[in-house]
Amino acid sequence: MNIHHKDPTDREKAPVSQPVLDEVCQVLNGILSDGVDVHRCLAARASGRIGAPAAVQPLIAALLDEDEDVRTDAAEALSELADPQAGQQLFENLLGDPCTEVKLAAIETLAKLQDKRVIPWLQRMVKGRDEEIIWDEEEFYSSGWDDWVDIQIKAVDALAELDAGEAVPDIVAAMQLEDGQDMTEAAFKALARMGQPGIEALACFLDEDSVRLRRRAAAALAASGTAEAAGPLARAFADQSAEVRRAAMEALVARDPADGRLAALLEDPDATVRAEAVRLIGGQHPDRLAAMIDDTSNSVQLAVLRALRDTQDLPADEALVAALREKLEEGTGAVAAASARALAALVPQEAADDLIPLLGDTARPIDARRGALQGLAAAGGERAVEALAGMIGDEERPIRLETMPALARLARADTVWPNAAGEALLFALRGGYEPEAGDDTEAGTAAPKDPGEEEGEPASASVAENEEDAGAFPTSTMSAILDDAPEMREVVGLPEEGVELTPMDMERLALAKRIRGKKRMPLSPDVVLHEDIRHFAARVLGDLHHADVAHELAGALENGDAELRLAAADSLARIGEHLSPLPDTVTEILMATAAEADRDLKLLLIRALAAAGGEAAPAFLVEQIGDEDSFVRTETVRALFRLGRVGSEIEALLDDPDPSVRLSAAEAIAGVGGDGTVELLVDFALSFEGYHGRLAARLLRDLDATRASAQFVDILQNPDRKRIWSVAIEALEELNCSHPVRTAEVPDREGQG
Repeated sequence: MNIHHKDPTDREKAPVSQPVLDEVCQVLNGILSDGVDVHRCLAARASGRIGAPAAVQPLIAALLDEDEDVRTDAAEALSELADPQAGQQLFENLLGDPCTEVKLAAIETLAKLQDKRVIPWLQRMVKGRDEEIIWDEEEFYSSGWDDWVDIQIKAVDALAELDAGEAVPDIVAAMQLEDGQDMTEAAFKALARMGQPGIEALACFLDEDSVRLRRRAAAALAASGTAEAAGPLARAFADQSAEVRRAAMEALVARDPADGRLAALLEDPDATVRAEAVRLIGGQHPDRLAAMIDDTSNSVQLAVLRALRDTQDLPADEALVAALREKLEEGTGAVAAASARALAALVPQEAADDLIPLLGDTARPIDARRGALQGLAAAGGERAVEALAGMIGDEERPIRLETMPALARLARADTVWPNAAGEALLFALRGGYEPEAGDDTEAGTAAPKDPGEEEGEPASASVAENEEDAGAFPTSTMSAILDDAPEMREVVGLPEEGVELTPMDMERLALAKRIRGKKRMPLSPDVVLHEDIRHFAARVLGDLHHADVAHELAGALENGDAELRLAAADSLARIGEHLSPLPDTVTEILMATAAEADRDLKLLLIRALAAAGGEAAPAFLVEQIGDEDSFVRTETVRALFRLGRVGSEIEALLDDPDPSVRLSAAEAIAGVGGDGTVELLVDFALSFEGYHGRLAARLLRDLDATRASAQFVDILQNPDRKRIWSVAIEALEELNCSHPVRTAEVPDREGQG
């Protein structure tokens, strides 16, 4: 069967028709009643996600299933449905079912249903294992985990959901149990939702000696948003611990960043709190930032400078500009860098006069120079471009690597092409910084070696080389110690001749002598300056989507430098995503290079060929479908799909031995649609033991969920095909669920690698 290309935008997504949906629910209900245990579990999960009312009664009946896994899945499905009809049976399971997972699902659902009769029982669960509730007494001994720990936390959360203020004393008592679990974080959040009683309990914790308890209580109070919490929250903001004040601030900002109580924290006595306050709310108080620029703490100064940079429409006050210039000259590396960025944001037209000299001053810290670079890049303009272009050949690699992306951003933002920023990068790509013949002055960035250390030679190789005892046998550690303190020999009772070492001891000590000295990891890679510039230029030019840039990068593919070829191919692939079709001459070079490339380079070239025009590129790509490397086959399928050339060659890859190839083929086939696609993907969902079953169903959902569902229902109605019922049930779940999943596929069937 050949699948003809169809524009995916022409296809409308239709929901499953009601008759087919009714049939799906009917067949799942039947399996839930009398299927094997595995199928009953799957049917329960599918019914919960589909959410049809017809599934409620069968799921309630499944709460009495003999298999605890089925009961668990049924309880969790009913939690999704939250139908009041399930309340009574869930209540009975909560008290009488020993399975922990069933109890947890029952608690959650009963809380959703606001079933108040469960409150007294939840209070008893918070206190401990109540004798009137059935528990799995063997679980702790078999698994080593006490299931009551999970149930206690779930019960506390449910009591908050039920607004059971009468349960507050029980929750507080449970938190204070000496041998109990640490449930303060969950309990405090619950207490904050339990009205006046909960707030009062949290307020009591503000008097504790433990900073951890006060911090958590303060955060819960700030997050509650109730009027009752205002008084205790004011106490938290006045707490002696900076941690408590900061926790309260962060929680209040998360709930209401415009709350007026937060402004006072800009003057907090603790520098960490002030700095965090500036970071969180500084932009809302621009009038107070200028006064804080000379704060005694560097961390606060940095926070203020960053806030100044990020605050929109801040008036360019002369005193503030003067203060920024002063810090630019006298501040540390980090402060000077932040000042440069703030100055560029505040007065972009004037900032160049201050930032250009700083950028070129090699005596200043790199951080300060980088700040100037970033400020110039943000300000833009001809002078900024000229200054940045002059930094491409800087000897400091961090400066070079930040300069070129900045130039690429400026080139892309310029509405005129070609422009100076782009030309500077193209000049670097062409090798404009390569030294002339006979020029040996170029400096790389190799990490310095230790003096006297030669490659392949231990650091201590020269030690003892000419010493008189160079040929002496190694001694033990004890002997070395006693040589410095001979009187200790009598104290430890050693013989005059010392301890005799065995041949094994001698061998090990000799090996220890041969261990190399410590090695240092270089802070920067060992690179040649002009090559490093060219490589990085090739990489950033992928952000400039112009035909002449593609031509220049294609020319770099013919260079013998492997790293340059990889960078150029990557950039061409990125350009191809925006510039399609690529020029014919570029396509020819891509194909010629790909024909002899290694795997890594070939993948990038195929990705670029997805933007090629004409007939030559698709024909070349079809040949790559037979490549022995699965990554190449996968990338080829994606390229052909983008070119709209999905045919029988792609269809054959649904049987490829590699899962990623099969998956890409299925996505391509689903993407173009056409006659027979639904049947083809249904078969694909069932193949390879259903490895791609869920993903295939998600693809089918966007094609024709009604037709696909009908085919999977037919499978479930055929007892002879029971071996693949699991796949069909999961597929129906994906096709008909109320909240479909839109994710890249991962292996979705347990036990399959």
